[in-house]
Amino acid sequence: MSTASVDWLEDAFFEAPERGSIDGGTTTAGDLWHVANPRWGHSMHTMCSYHGMFPAKLAHYFIQRYSRPGDAVLDPFGGRGTVPLQARVEGRRTLGNDLSPLGYVLSRAKANPPSWAAVNEFLDNLEKRYKRATQGEPDVSPDIRMLYHPNTLRQICYLRGVLLKQDLTQWTSEAAMLAGSLAGIMHGSFRRDGTSQYLSISMPNTFSMSPTYVEKFIREKGLVAPDQDVFERLRDKLARLYLDSIDGPDGTVFFSDAPDLMLSNSVQPGSVDLIVTSPPYLQVVNYGTANWIRLWLLGIDDVGRERGRGRKKLDADLDHRHNYDSYRNFLLRTLLGIQRVLKRDGVAAVVIGDVADPGKEALPLAKKIWDDVGVKTELRLVELIGDRLPVESKVSRIWGDTKGQATERDCILVLTQQDGEPWDGPGVIDWDEPYKDAGPDAAHVRLKSRFGTSEDPTAV
Repeated sequence: MSTASVDWLEDAFFEAPERGSIDGGTTTAGDLWHVANPRWGHSMHTMCSYHGMFPAKLAHYFIQRYSRPGDAVLDPFGGRGTVPLQARVEGRRTLGNDLSPLGYVLSRAKANPPSWAAVNEFLDNLEKRYKRATQGEPDVSPDIRMLYHPNTLRQICYLRGVLLKQDLTQWTSEAAMLAGSLAGIMHGSFRRDGTSQYLSISMPNTFSMSPTYVEKFIREKGLVAPDQDVFERLRDKLARLYLDSIDGPDGTVFFSDAPDLMLSNSVQPGSVDLIVTSPPYLQVVNYGTANWIRLWLLGIDDVGRERGRGRKKLDADLDHRHNYDSYRNFLLRTLLGIQRVLKRDGVAAVVIGDVADPGKEALPLAKKIWDDVGVKTELRLVELIGDRLPVESKVSRIWGDTKGQATERDCILVLTQQDGEPWDGPGVIDWDEPYKDAGPDAAHVRLKSRFGTSEDPTAV
């Protein structure tokens, strides 16, 4: 192991941000969350990769600075459930929401996780039922069929069928955890030795390549899908997720349009202490395109292709084709919703990414939005934090020069009510993780027996 690697491990956890940025990023207010290791956070954050996600350490910074144990923390654009999970393991009451089925399921799983014993018993029972039943040939599209070995596909389709017998809003915590974990291993790259923790041909796990591209790639590279036992790969995945303690108050997650949620009676006026959220970036990510394989798992067919019925419906539901005017109006409704649910001394940290056409200067979107619509609210800007992370360290690095409008700079609008006087935190942010490695012994034993010391137990 190199000296740099040793230093990296030694710097993984510390209480005071004295050593500067670790990940190469910084903010206009100092290094802040960049003093923590990129893998900082609870093991369950690795459930499923997700475009547009911000790191758990950013959520932790605002949770520590602007809330206390027992406070209510909301993320109306939950994505992969980073805020609900981090808030609950830090003793806060959590509220989450997402209008995307995938974002909803991941947030549900993390806001209210079942016990290790309960989810494994649930999986064991499903495996027994699968083995007792006669499994016919799955009725799936060629786009899905080309990704999986026939034996693996039969198991996936069986689990999908069990899950889809109920509306996802009616799922038990065990079903949500199973679905979120399965989504996380639906596709990904092989290891160097040719083995895989994923179920598909070797492909990226962060996003779903288009079916046309995948078909061509399979043909040109001669890719062969592995014959994976889905139940065993799920047990490995669950062991990685449950390495840390899941103590904390159970959260509540909604499946709704974010502004509608905050402007309705679903969340009471003046009831939220802290909001940490990131609305969809302007014309950067199409969530149907990026997640079509996982969305198929959750019951949305024909998402992979632009003219598919599932894609058209999802695009309409998520309003992904915003121009600036419609995006500004969308964020105005969002800010008015924040104003309604936020306590007098509450704080909202709203992450908005700068955007730019390739080769052109970036638009400072957060500042422009605030300048245009802030005056129409009764919110006050406490601080605007510019957060810069080199593009090569961001998820969008996988696109190279075709990354579209994403830039290396995000901005965080830190807001409160006009007459609010927010608590400004403990002074020094505590980067200790008391829940770390405090999960069930059985999870640690399984990973050790399966992988020894060569496997990274926190890998997504």
